[in-house]
Amino acid sequence: MKPIGYIVSQHGIKESRPVKAYFQWAERIPAIYQTAILGEESSGTDIEKDVNCLALLKHYRSLMPMGMEVNKPIFFLKPADGAIGAHLEAVRRAYEDFKNVAEKNIEKAN
Repeated sequence: MKPIGYIVSQHGIKESRPVKAYFQWAERIPAIYQTAILGEESSGTDIEKDVNCLALLKHYRSLMPMGMEVNKPIFFLKPADGAIGAHLEAVRRAYEDFKNVAEKNIEKAN
């Protein structure tokens, strides 16, 4: 088995960057991933520039119960499912985020 990367999830977003508390924690991941998972020497890469980081995913906590209620992935929720107003924009962002992760997985798997 060959790892293709990692995803950082459950972080808050402020101005398109993780909030400071999560960012400080997340900044340790590239070095640990390189040494513990890949068995390489750490290059001290910034998480936002790390080629091993597949995504920084927001938690989308308000969409989770909606998706569970209607048995749909959060990125397929519609207004009829309760995704209205700001929720509809969050659904669109979730779709783009998960699409990007899927594309990176395909790219790295080849």
